[in-house]
This record gives sequence, structure tokens and C-alpha cells, in this order.
Amino acid sequence: MAHLVDRHFAHLVDRHFVERANTVLLLGILWGGLAVCVISALAYDIAFWLQGW
Repeated sequence: MAHLVDRHFAHLVDRHFVERANTVLLLGILWGGLAVCVISALAYDIAFWLQGW
């Protein structure tokens, strides 16, 4: 059944385009998550610093 789906949708979307789009999407999610972690760690440290001030 999968070979029928692959053959049916082969002309609609280029496979390499989908792979690149998936790569960009996943890397965007990865780097976005890392940025959120860095920003939240900075906010935590600043709040801790201001609390002791």
C-alpha cells in the first residue's frame, strides 16, 4: 500500500524539498527550545540577583 501512496504523490511535492523543509522545521524547533532555555536561565539568574540586592 505504501508504494501506491509514494507513486501517487510523487508528482505533487518534490521529495528533497520535503526533506529540506523538515530539516529546517526541526532545527528551528531545536534552536528555539535552546533559546527559550537560555532566556529563562538568564531571567532566573537576574531575579535571583535582584532578590539579594
